[in-house]
This record gives sequence, C-alpha cells and structure tokens, in this order.
Amino acid sequence: MRIGLNLLYLIPGGVGGTETYAMGLLRGLKQLRSDHEFVLFLNRESAGLVQDDAPNFKSVVCSVSAENRKDRYYFEQVKLRQYLKKYKIDLLHSLGYTSPLFTRCPTVVSVPDLNFKAFGNAMPLSRRLMLSLIVRQAVLRSDKIITISNFSRQEILNEYHIPPEKIIVTYLAADVDNKTEDETDSALNLPGVKQPYIVAFSSVCLNKNISRLIEAFLDAKKKNRLEQKLVLIGHRYPVKKGKQGVGLFDESKDVVWTGYLKRQQVFGVLKRADFLVFPSFYEGFGLPVLEAMAAGIPVVCSNAASLPEVAGDASVFFDPFSVKDMAESIALVATDAQLRANLRKKGFQNLERFSWKKTAAQTVAVYDEVLQNRQESIQVASCFHRQSR
Repeated sequence: MRIGLNLLYLIPGGVGGTETYAMGLLRGLKQLRSDHEFVLFLNRESAGLVQDDAPNFKSVVCSVSAENRKDRYYFEQVKLRQYLKKYKIDLLHSLGYTSPLFTRCPTVVSVPDLNFKAFGNAMPLSRRLMLSLIVRQAVLRSDKIITISNFSRQEILNEYHIPPEKIIVTYLAADVDNKTEDETDSALNLPGVKQPYIVAFSSVCLNKNISRLIEAFLDAKKKNRLEQKLVLIGHRYPVKKGKQGVGLFDESKDVVWTGYLKRQQVFGVLKRADFLVFPSFYEGFGLPVLEAMAAGIPVVCSNAASLPEVAGDASVFFDPFSVKDMAESIALVATDAQLRANLRKKGFQNLERFSWKKTAAQTVAVYDEVLQNRQESIQVASCFHRQSR
C-alpha cells in the first residue's frame, strides 16, 4: 500500500525532538525494508533534509513554508487533500501533532506529549488555542494515535474521551552512533570545557528546570567540595536564584555555557562528561537520557513524567522540585566512581530495549491494522448493500 508521511511541520533544527523522531523513524523504515511505498510530504524548509535513497521512498515538496504556522495549518487542512488524491495515498500518517480533518483515506497521527496543555501558558495564547483545537480534532478523528511513552498515553487518555485501544506506544531510540573521534574532537577546544565536569542541556523552557539544577549543583559543589564543573550545552541566558530572584547563577565560574553546538560537538562534550543530569519535570520521552547512555556516561535524572519509564534501573533519580534532593543525588554520583561504573554498565543494558528499527516495525503494524480494519469495513458495507437491493 502507499503510505503518506505528513512532515509539513518539520523545520530543520527548529522543532527539537519531533525532528529526531521523524528522522529516526524514516531510518528505521528503510532498515525494515517494508513492502509499503512511502510518500513524504515536505515543506520548503525541509526540501533537502530527506534523501530518496530507497526505491520505495519518494519526497514531494509542497508549496508551503512551515515558518508561517497559519499558512501551514491552512495548507494541511485544505490543500494537502489534493496531494493525497494525486499520489493515491492509502493511509496518511501525520508525525507532528496535527492532521487534516477531512480525508478519504484513513489517518494516523503522532502526538508525542501534551506540553501545550501541561505548561502552555509559556506559549502565545493564539498558538495555544490553535493547537488545542487542531490536536483535539486530530485525536478524535484519526483511526489510531501513536505516542512515545506510557506516560504520554495516559496524559492523552485523561484529556480526551477515546477508547484506550486507539492509542499505541512506540518508543524512540538514541541517535549518537557512527560518530568518529575526529568528528567529536572539536569539543576539546571549547572554552571552559575541561574535565572533570558534569553535563546538562540548557533551555529556556520552564519544564527543563535549569534554575533549580544550577542552584542544586552549586549547593552540592560547596558542601561536598566537588571537583567537577557544570557544563550546560546550549545558549547562555540569565537564570535567577530561588524565589527571591537574588543573584545570577550564570556568573559563577563553576557553570560553563557552551552556546550552540553542532551535533558532533554535542556528542564530544557528552561522552567526556562524568555524568548527565536531566532535571526536567515534564517530558514525553526524554531522549537525552538514552543519548547519554549510548555515549557511555551515567545518568542522574528526575523521577517525574516519562523519565523513570525510559531510564529504567540505569539512573539515580531525584525529585525535580526539591533542590535538596537534587543536590544530594548530584553529590552522591559525583563522589562515587564505582557507582558511576555500575550506572554506565546498566545504561548499555537499558539501551537494548530501544531501536529505530523496532519503532518502525511497531509503526508499520499500526498501518497494517488500520488498513485491515478499513478493508473489512468496506467489505461489510458492500455485503450489506447487496443484501438490501
């Protein structure tokens, strides 16, 4: 059958984890060598992102820019149907939360999380309202919903009145393989990034919990005389201390901000760290946890949302809302080399649960089920029509 993949939302380097999901799934589908044909509907920005390097894959660049969300939503809801008809699509899978509401073919939509509901007040009101409306309709009208963790599955079930069997979980996978020493050695020359250090990912998003992380690290550093600095991968921005907003943590010599890094540099910084701290209190999956394990470093992370589900028994967990608990966990792992070795070993074992090929196989199974159900419905309707004549 001919499967359409709706990637109109994709902005290279601009949509975070949903880009990793899309590229990983495509790689897994190619490894799987499915009998289905795949037609990828891309926007102008992502025109050169996906290579047609498999005989059953075809890219179609649509006349829309994803940077203009209003235009993209309009194109997806109104004009994409013409492309589905032209390319004779048997099933459409939309990978980025939203999906055209009125199509002749069955539809599957991927909803990785409900972040616009959980902390949507950080978004502009107009975008939040638009997402609430379109995602709700996509969830209700699609034949199946794919999400990326049991945590997100429960979030969706709590928010929408739909049958539980309508939602399928397909995990993500780490994406740090095939990196050579030469590709990652550029990280050695980054200002201030000198071993030993602890690594984390910087973000202005509230759920990433960076203010508490820096406060906890500095407390642990002072009380336990830790050798490590904290290296934050990403842009530098003011982070105020505590509820009173006293002091700026980014002035500390023990906190290093790398600025934007290329993918190879990120891996170079990651694999030389003593361990990763991931303090987020809301994640649909938490891919950096797996990426750290794949890079061979221990993980210390939040016990909230999907993170225990993903990290398994290969992490030391803490309460992300408790600076004290976070600081104690950081100090524990920073001062115990044997614990770090055990966590590293468990991390490699945990990775065996995840692969993009497995993600692709589970996704194709969803396609096959939806197509089979549609075919059976057509046969029943045809039989009923003949009997009524």
